[in-house]
Amino acid sequence: MFDYSQLFKAYDVRGTVPFINAEVYYWTGYGLVTEVLKPESLPLNVNLMRDTRYSSPEFYKAMYYGILDAGGSPVALGLGSSDTMYASCQYDNCPGAIITASHNPKDDNGVKILKIGSTALGLDEGLGKIRDFVMTKIEKQPFDISNRPELVENLNLKIKVEEFFCNKIKQIGEIDEVDKIMKQRNIKLKIAVDAGNGMGGFVMNLVKDMYSNIEFVPLYWELDGQFPNHPADPQNFANLKDLQDVIKNHNVDFGFAFDGDADRVFFVDDKAQVINGDFLVSFFAKSLLNSYHKKPNSAFNPAVVYLQPGSRAVPETIAEADGVAIPSQQGHTKIKANMKKYKAIYGGEFSGHHYFSDFGYLDSGILGAVLMIKILVEEDKKLSEVFTRLQKSYFISDLINLTVPDGITFADVDAKLKTHFKDAVISNFDGISVFYPDWKFSMRPSNTEPKIRFILESKINNITDAKVAEVRSVIGF
Repeated sequence: MFDYSQLFKAYDVRGTVPFINAEVYYWTGYGLVTEVLKPESLPLNVNLMRDTRYSSPEFYKAMYYGILDAGGSPVALGLGSSDTMYASCQYDNCPGAIITASHNPKDDNGVKILKIGSTALGLDEGLGKIRDFVMTKIEKQPFDISNRPELVENLNLKIKVEEFFCNKIKQIGEIDEVDKIMKQRNIKLKIAVDAGNGMGGFVMNLVKDMYSNIEFVPLYWELDGQFPNHPADPQNFANLKDLQDVIKNHNVDFGFAFDGDADRVFFVDDKAQVINGDFLVSFFAKSLLNSYHKKPNSAFNPAVVYLQPGSRAVPETIAEADGVAIPSQQGHTKIKANMKKYKAIYGGEFSGHHYFSDFGYLDSGILGAVLMIKILVEEDKKLSEVFTRLQKSYFISDLINLTVPDGITFADVDAKLKTHFKDAVISNFDGISVFYPDWKFSMRPSNTEPKIRFILESKINNITDAKVAEVRSVIGF
């Protein structure tokens, strides 16, 4: 028997078909109601959406009936991005779930769940209880939904949710004001957008007509769960090549790309260079803090949640902008919880997640995109111009995914690093981070793959690659 418990990750459910299957979804939906919502006296209406993967319709139906049979009230909202599901939960003040595996390959699937408001369901927030429940049922209790009716989408609610989401996009991107500035200054922009055949195409069809003076150049906006052009994973820069080629060859001002469920966004500048994820967090933090200090009586605090394993550029930029930098462990459940705890105005991860207080402390790719447009229009600068200082001050490796040899644990790696770098400042806040005055690095085990994430930064040009090689020689792989 397959060990289904390994499908339940730190902050979502994720696996490869057929190991993740309709039965997993049915009992996950059932357990959501019996193990979390009812015991915590939470609303039993659950807004349910799905992405465009070929396996999602079947799994969407299975989870719907699992929720229903457990005494819940699932609401079928059909296709959507993760941030559209988040918008539905804010609109209805209810739990929600989306069938998606985000940026993973086409044969993977999963589910992200919001308990209510901004509380994402991770292992510590109730997903562990659902996992334990599923293990008591799967392959042990009869399961068959083949004769159950097909789901009917609640179109009235979906229209209202999309209107709510569009209003949030206009608010955070200050789109009416941006449009006005562009007309006054006769600014016209041409922006390429690569949706990778994922849910970014769904979102862009909501947004494309909001601006008068912006021409959006579509790359792969057609929804196709086979992802025929390239994987919907912009964190792998090889998947940005088509976007870079369009910028180089078609007089495009800049571009951005979504992952499969559109909750992440990456940017490519006017010179076709990919913008570092930590630099984006620094950039957004500075802009939002500057705006915060101009607006008295905010309901939030001048605080920004960031990842300690990331670049020193982030906390140093936050301090320069008179903000409070709050370190967090990686993972959307941790970021959202810390933002809510400290009423932070913004949170960001170098992996392309951007979280906004005005969106219930939740992450959204399109909100990051419209905020970028707002800042560039207001400052009347090219994207390549605004990152010059950071690029000359912080030299960061790519995020390196290390495949761990058989028989080696992360504890073994941690021990080797502590022995070799014993003269450094070392933190185990999230994996291991090793600090020297002029360089630092971090490693942490992935929560979704059997890999170690490794990233290194130097304040001295031309030593980053050598330091990466040194660290890898210490651990031996």
